[in-house]
Amino acid sequence: MLQNETKNDVNTNLAATLYTGGPVMAAACAGMAVLFAALGTVLLLLEADVFFYAFCYAAAALLILFLLFGYKPLLRAALNKSLVGKETAHRFLFREDGFEMSLVRGEQVTGKGFVSYQDVKKVVERKDLWLVYLEKSMVIAVSREGMVDGKPEDLSVLFGVKLGERFKSHLKAR
Repeated sequence: MLQNETKNDVNTNLAATLYTGGPVMAAACAGMAVLFAALGTVLLLLEADVFFYAFCYAAAALLILFLLFGYKPLLRAALNKSLVGKETAHRFLFREDGFEMSLVRGEQVTGKGFVSYQDVKKVVERKDLWLVYLEKSMVIAVSREGMVDGKPEDLSVLFGVKLGERFKSHLKAR
């Protein structure tokens, strides 16, 4: 059995959100920026009023700046605000047939459940956490730093054995 306690804090939620939603946000912002830049170029070639193509180029630049410098701080601020006063942790007990999960506030268990490995859609291993997908939009973050019993490598091996092709690791081989 392997045990893990993952704090439900800003850093864990930020990392999980950046891994799961970050590529979608990057694609959306980059796509809109390209669209605005192309529209600005067309308007420039059509010799439209300077306001219109300048607006398009400015919108494209602002989208790229937001993506590079604004998205992560804005997301962090939103998480800080939403998690204030909600100091909780997820305790996981990984066994051969599945894992138990408990939601803990202080020392009080406020929720408990069991997930069979058959019900897990996929697990994605990152440098700082595992993302356990129960559904397409239901993801549980399990922190590598939260290992209480066992090593992170042991949990990766367990996921690999139990999930097979449904386990993806993004760690470089050492």
